Amino acid sequence: MRGVTHHITATREDGTVFEVSYGYGARQRRMLECLHCDWEEQITYGGARHKGLDHLAQAHGAVGSPTMTADARARRQVMWTMTICFLIAAVVLWWATSRT
Repeated sequence: MRGVTHHITATREDGTVFEVSYGYGARQRRMLECLHCDWEEQITYGGARHKGLDHLAQAHGAVGSPTMTADARARRQVMWTMTICFLIAAVVLWWATSRT
């Protein structure tokens, strides 16, 4: 999987943490991919979190502490893009108000 955007995790009773990655595969397809086995599934509509947690529960017995967190790299990229857009909007607004 090329662009991981989220990590879905759950814990088994013995404390082992299992993880499914959510992101984009070839040709921008939304995919779920387990890091502990060969399972992967294409997501055609919502429910990625539930499908990932269902796989962790059924295949690995991991049902405790379910979480879905954003990937740090993806979060930084979004923040950087939002900051640039805000700065451009501020410059355009300043320019528009200074012309009158």
